[in-house]
Amino acid sequence: MPTRYFLAALAATLMWGQPALADESTLLGYRVHGHGPEHVIMLHDWMGDASNYDAVLPWLDEIRFTYVLADVRGYGLSRNLDGEFTSDEVSGDVTRLADHLGWSHFHLVGHSMNGMAGFKFLLSDSLGAKRLLSYVAVTPVTPDGYPATDEDRAFLAAAIGDDDTARMAFGALTGARLNTAWGQQKTARNRQTSRPEALKGYYKMWLDEDFSDAFSRAHIDTPVLVIGGRNDLPGFQEAHYSATLATWLKNVRFHYVSDAGHYPMQETPILFASLIEGHFTSSR
Repeated sequence: MPTRYFLAALAATLMWGQPALADESTLLGYRVHGHGPEHVIMLHDWMGDASNYDAVLPWLDEIRFTYVLADVRGYGLSRNLDGEFTSDEVSGDVTRLADHLGWSHFHLVGHSMNGMAGFKFLLSDSLGAKRLLSYVAVTPVTPDGYPATDEDRAFLAAAIGDDDTARMAFGALTGARLNTAWGQQKTARNRQTSRPEALKGYYKMWLDEDFSDAFSRAHIDTPVLVIGGRNDLPGFQEAHYSATLATWLKNVRFHYVSDAGHYPMQETPILFASLIEGHFTSSR
Protein backbone atom coordinates (compact mmCIF):
# COMPACT_ATOMS: atom_id res chain seq x y z
CA MET A 1 0.00 0.00 0.00
CA PRO A 2 1.51 3.41 -0.93
CA THR A 3 2.71 5.45 2.06
CA ARG A 4 0.05 8.16 1.75
CA TYR A 5 -2.77 5.59 1.73
CA PHE A 6 -1.25 3.72 4.68
CA LEU A 7 -1.15 6.95 6.67
CA ALA A 8 -4.78 7.69 5.78
CA ALA A 9 -5.76 4.19 6.88
CA LEU A 10 -3.78 4.56 10.10
CA ALA A 11 -5.50 7.88 10.84
CA ALA A 12 -8.88 6.23 10.28
CA THR A 13 -7.94 3.40 12.65
CA LEU A 14 -6.97 5.86 15.39
CA MET A 15 -10.17 7.82 14.89
CA TRP A 16 -12.67 5.00 14.56
CA GLY A 17 -11.21 1.97 16.32
CA GLN A 18 -10.52 -1.15 14.25
CA PRO A 19 -12.06 -0.80 10.78
CA ALA A 20 -11.70 -3.37 8.03
CA LEU A 21 -9.46 -1.79 5.41
CA ALA A 22 -10.01 -2.32 1.72
CA ASP A 23 -7.85 -5.15 0.38
CA GLU A 24 -6.29 -5.98 -2.95
CA SER A 25 -9.25 -8.19 -3.96
CA THR A 26 -11.30 -4.95 -4.22
CA LEU A 27 -13.30 -5.59 -1.08
CA LEU A 28 -14.50 -2.23 0.18
CA GLY A 29 -13.23 -0.92 3.49
CA TYR A 30 -15.87 -0.65 6.19
CA ARG A 31 -16.70 -0.21 9.87
CA VAL A 32 -19.22 -2.26 11.86
CA HIS A 33 -21.70 -0.80 14.34
CA GLY A 34 -24.04 -2.99 16.38
CA HIS A 35 -24.43 -6.74 16.62
CA GLY A 36 -28.05 -7.49 15.80
CA PRO A 37 -29.54 -10.18 13.52
CA GLU A 38 -30.82 -7.72 10.90
CA HIS A 39 -28.12 -6.42 8.58
CA VAL A 40 -27.66 -3.03 6.93
CA ILE A 41 -25.05 -1.69 4.47
CA MET A 42 -24.73 2.12 4.34
CA LEU A 43 -23.14 4.12 1.49
CA HIS A 44 -22.10 7.78 1.51
CA ASP A 45 -22.26 10.69 -0.97
CA TRP A 46 -19.90 12.29 -3.52
CA MET A 47 -18.35 14.90 -1.23
CA GLY A 48 -18.22 12.80 1.94
CA ASP A 49 -17.29 9.39 3.29
CA ALA A 50 -18.77 6.89 5.71
CA SER A 51 -18.12 9.21 8.66
CA ASN A 52 -21.17 11.19 7.47
CA TYR A 53 -23.19 8.71 9.51
CA ASP A 54 -21.24 9.13 12.76
CA ALA A 55 -23.79 11.56 14.21
CA VAL A 56 -26.49 8.88 13.75
CA LEU A 57 -24.68 6.02 15.47
CA PRO A 58 -25.71 6.81 19.09
CA TRP A 59 -29.38 6.66 18.09
CA LEU A 60 -29.35 3.31 16.28
CA ASP A 61 -30.62 0.03 17.74
CA GLU A 62 -27.41 -1.98 18.23
CA ILE A 63 -29.28 -5.00 19.58
CA ARG A 64 -31.58 -5.50 16.61
CA PHE A 65 -29.33 -4.33 13.78
CA THR A 66 -25.77 -4.71 12.54
CA TYR A 67 -24.69 -1.73 10.46
CA VAL A 68 -21.77 -1.80 8.04
CA LEU A 69 -20.62 1.69 7.03
CA ALA A 70 -18.73 1.22 3.77
CA ASP A 71 -16.48 3.59 1.82
CA VAL A 72 -16.69 3.27 -1.96
CA ARG A 73 -13.56 3.16 -4.09
CA GLY A 74 -11.34 6.19 -3.74
CA TYR A 75 -12.76 7.27 -0.36
CA GLY A 76 -11.94 6.73 3.30
CA LEU A 77 -11.01 3.15 4.12
CA SER A 78 -11.22 2.32 0.38
CA ARG A 79 -9.03 5.23 -0.66
CA ASN A 80 -6.38 2.85 -2.01
CA LEU A 81 -8.79 1.18 -4.45
CA ASP A 82 -8.75 2.20 -8.09
CA GLY A 83 -11.77 1.66 -10.27
CA GLU A 84 -14.01 2.71 -13.11
CA PHE A 85 -16.25 4.64 -10.69
CA THR A 86 -19.57 3.55 -12.19
CA SER A 87 -22.90 2.50 -10.72
CA ASP A 88 -22.34 -1.06 -11.95
CA GLU A 89 -19.03 -1.17 -10.11
CA VAL A 90 -20.53 0.13 -6.85
CA SER A 91 -23.37 -2.38 -7.19
CA GLY A 92 -20.89 -5.21 -7.71
CA ASP A 93 -18.82 -4.03 -4.75
CA VAL A 94 -21.92 -4.13 -2.53
CA THR A 95 -22.54 -7.72 -3.63
CA ARG A 96 -18.94 -8.71 -2.85
CA LEU A 97 -19.12 -7.02 0.54
CA ALA A 98 -22.36 -8.81 1.46
CA ASP A 99 -20.82 -12.12 0.33
CA HIS A 100 -17.73 -11.44 2.46
CA LEU A 101 -19.93 -10.70 5.48
CA GLY A 102 -21.94 -13.87 4.87
CA TRP A 103 -25.21 -11.92 4.58
CA SER A 104 -27.86 -13.69 2.52
CA HIS A 105 -30.34 -10.83 3.04
CA PHE A 106 -29.86 -7.23 4.12
CA HIS A 107 -31.13 -3.66 3.96
CA LEU A 108 -29.30 -0.96 2.00
CA VAL A 109 -28.94 2.79 2.57
CA GLY A 110 -27.54 4.94 -0.24
CA HIS A 111 -26.91 8.68 -0.14
CA SER A 112 -26.90 11.11 -3.08
CA MET A 113 -24.62 9.73 -5.83
CA ASN A 114 -24.71 6.36 -4.07
CA GLY A 115 -28.46 6.72 -3.87
CA MET A 116 -28.22 6.32 -7.64
CA ALA A 117 -25.77 3.41 -7.30
CA GLY A 118 -28.17 1.89 -4.78
CA PHE A 119 -30.93 2.06 -7.36
CA LYS A 120 -28.65 0.14 -9.75
CA PHE A 121 -28.15 -2.53 -7.07
CA LEU A 122 -31.92 -2.54 -6.45
CA LEU A 123 -32.53 -3.09 -10.16
CA SER A 124 -29.99 -5.90 -10.41
CA ASP A 125 -31.24 -7.55 -7.23
CA SER A 126 -34.89 -7.40 -8.33
CA LEU A 127 -33.99 -9.28 -11.51
CA GLY A 128 -31.81 -11.83 -9.77
CA ALA A 129 -30.93 -12.89 -6.23
CA LYS A 130 -33.55 -10.82 -4.35
CA ARG A 131 -31.33 -10.43 -1.29
CA LEU A 132 -32.44 -6.89 -0.58
CA LEU A 133 -35.05 -6.63 2.19
CA SER A 134 -35.54 -2.89 1.72
CA TYR A 135 -33.81 0.20 0.41
CA VAL A 136 -33.48 3.71 1.84
CA ALA A 137 -32.46 6.33 -0.73
CA VAL A 138 -31.29 9.52 1.01
CA THR A 139 -31.49 12.68 -1.11
CA PRO A 140 -30.70 10.41 -4.07
CA VAL A 141 -29.64 11.09 -7.61
CA THR A 142 -32.35 9.40 -9.69
CA PRO A 143 -31.61 6.63 -12.22
CA ASP A 144 -31.72 9.12 -15.09
CA GLY A 145 -28.86 11.19 -13.58
CA TYR A 146 -28.92 14.58 -11.93
CA PRO A 147 -30.74 17.25 -14.01
CA ALA A 148 -27.79 19.68 -14.13
CA THR A 149 -27.45 22.71 -16.36
CA ASP A 150 -24.14 23.54 -18.03
CA GLU A 151 -23.61 26.13 -15.31
CA ASP A 152 -24.27 23.49 -12.63
CA ARG A 153 -21.76 21.14 -14.23
CA ALA A 154 -19.06 23.79 -14.33
CA PHE A 155 -19.68 24.70 -10.69
CA LEU A 156 -19.54 21.06 -9.56
CA ALA A 157 -16.41 20.37 -11.57
CA ALA A 158 -14.73 23.36 -9.92
CA ALA A 159 -15.67 22.05 -6.46
CA ILE A 160 -13.42 19.03 -7.02
CA GLY A 161 -10.27 21.09 -6.72
CA ASP A 162 -11.20 24.53 -5.42
CA ASP A 163 -11.88 24.80 -1.69
CA ASP A 164 -13.88 28.02 -1.91
CA THR A 165 -16.23 26.46 -4.47
CA ALA A 166 -16.57 23.32 -2.37
CA ARG A 167 -17.55 25.39 0.68
CA MET A 168 -20.12 27.22 -1.44
CA ALA A 169 -21.50 23.86 -2.62
CA PHE A 170 -21.98 22.61 0.94
CA GLY A 171 -23.80 25.84 1.73
CA ALA A 172 -26.07 25.55 -1.30
CA LEU A 173 -26.89 21.92 -0.51
CA THR A 174 -28.20 22.96 2.91
CA GLY A 175 -30.14 26.05 1.90
CA ALA A 176 -27.44 28.49 3.07
CA ARG A 177 -28.81 28.05 6.59
CA LEU A 178 -25.71 26.71 8.36
CA ASN A 179 -22.66 28.56 9.66
CA THR A 180 -19.26 28.85 8.01
CA ALA A 181 -17.81 26.08 10.17
CA TRP A 182 -20.09 23.63 8.36
CA GLY A 183 -18.65 24.30 4.92
CA GLN A 184 -15.11 24.50 6.23
CA GLN A 185 -15.27 21.21 8.09
CA LYS A 186 -17.00 19.37 5.27
CA THR A 187 -14.47 20.63 2.73
CA ALA A 188 -11.51 19.71 4.93
CA ARG A 189 -12.92 16.24 5.53
CA ASN A 190 -13.46 15.71 1.81
CA ARG A 191 -9.88 16.67 1.01
CA GLN A 192 -8.56 14.32 3.70
CA THR A 193 -10.56 11.26 2.70
CA SER A 194 -11.08 11.28 -1.08
CA ARG A 195 -8.89 11.06 -4.16
CA PRO A 196 -9.42 13.63 -6.95
CA GLU A 197 -9.57 10.91 -9.61
CA ALA A 198 -12.43 9.26 -7.73
CA LEU A 199 -14.33 12.55 -7.46
CA LYS A 200 -13.86 13.08 -11.20
CA GLY A 201 -14.95 9.54 -12.02
CA TYR A 202 -18.08 9.58 -9.91
CA TYR A 203 -18.90 13.06 -11.24
CA LYS A 204 -19.42 11.39 -14.63
CA MET A 205 -21.46 8.61 -13.05
CA TRP A 206 -24.10 10.69 -11.35
CA LEU A 207 -24.33 13.34 -14.06
CA ASP A 208 -24.10 11.21 -17.22
CA GLU A 209 -25.40 7.71 -16.48
CA ASP A 210 -29.03 6.90 -17.32
CA PHE A 211 -30.58 3.50 -16.66
CA SER A 212 -34.08 4.86 -16.08
CA ASP A 213 -35.66 2.94 -18.95
CA ALA A 214 -34.62 -0.44 -17.58
CA PHE A 215 -35.44 0.71 -14.05
CA SER A 216 -38.93 1.88 -14.94
CA ARG A 217 -39.72 -1.38 -16.80
CA ALA A 218 -38.47 -3.69 -14.04
CA HIS A 219 -41.66 -3.51 -11.87
CA ILE A 220 -39.58 -3.43 -8.69
CA ASP A 221 -41.61 -4.23 -5.58
CA THR A 222 -38.88 -4.04 -2.91
CA PRO A 223 -39.93 -1.56 -0.19
CA VAL A 224 -38.20 1.77 -0.79
CA LEU A 225 -38.09 4.87 1.41
CA VAL A 226 -36.87 8.11 -0.15
CA ILE A 227 -35.71 10.72 2.37
CA GLY A 228 -35.47 14.27 1.05
CA GLY A 229 -34.61 17.60 2.62
CA ARG A 230 -36.75 20.68 2.08
CA ASN A 231 -33.64 22.87 1.95
CA ASP A 232 -31.86 20.86 -0.75
CA LEU A 233 -31.25 21.79 -4.40
CA PRO A 234 -34.10 21.44 -6.96
CA GLY A 235 -32.84 18.15 -8.44
CA PHE A 236 -33.25 16.55 -5.01
CA GLN A 237 -36.69 17.97 -4.30
CA GLU A 238 -40.22 16.59 -4.26
CA ALA A 239 -41.19 17.84 -7.71
CA HIS A 240 -38.36 15.92 -9.35
CA TYR A 241 -38.92 12.76 -7.34
CA SER A 242 -42.67 12.83 -8.01
CA ALA A 243 -42.01 12.93 -11.76
CA THR A 244 -39.47 10.09 -11.64
CA LEU A 245 -39.26 7.73 -8.67
CA ALA A 246 -42.94 7.94 -7.79
CA THR A 247 -43.85 6.73 -11.28
CA TRP A 248 -41.11 4.08 -11.57
CA LEU A 249 -41.43 2.27 -8.23
CA LYS A 250 -44.40 0.21 -7.09
CA ASN A 251 -43.67 0.21 -3.35
CA VAL A 252 -42.17 3.58 -2.45
CA ARG A 253 -42.73 6.10 0.34
CA PHE A 254 -41.36 9.62 0.63
CA HIS A 255 -40.43 11.66 3.69
CA TYR A 256 -39.23 15.25 3.36
CA VAL A 257 -37.41 16.68 6.38
CA SER A 258 -38.33 20.32 6.92
CA ASP A 259 -35.19 21.22 8.89
CA ALA A 260 -32.64 19.54 6.62
CA GLY A 261 -31.08 19.86 3.21
CA HIS A 262 -28.82 17.31 1.54
CA TYR A 263 -27.42 15.84 4.78
CA PRO A 264 -30.30 14.79 7.06
CA MET A 265 -28.04 12.23 8.75
CA GLN A 266 -25.94 15.14 10.02
CA GLU A 267 -28.55 17.91 10.22
CA THR A 268 -31.26 15.85 11.98
CA PRO A 269 -29.56 12.64 13.16
CA ILE A 270 -32.14 11.40 15.67
CA LEU A 271 -34.97 11.78 13.19
CA PHE A 272 -32.86 10.13 10.50
CA ALA A 273 -32.19 7.10 12.71
CA SER A 274 -35.88 6.84 13.53
CA LEU A 275 -36.90 7.03 9.87
CA ILE A 276 -34.55 4.36 8.57
CA GLU A 277 -35.20 1.89 11.39
CA GLY A 278 -38.93 2.47 11.09
CA HIS A 279 -38.67 1.59 7.41
CA PHE A 280 -36.62 -1.54 8.08
CA THR A 281 -39.14 -2.68 10.66
CA SER A 282 -42.17 -2.06 8.46
CA SER A 283 -40.53 -3.94 5.58
CA ARG A 284 -40.28 -7.25 7.44
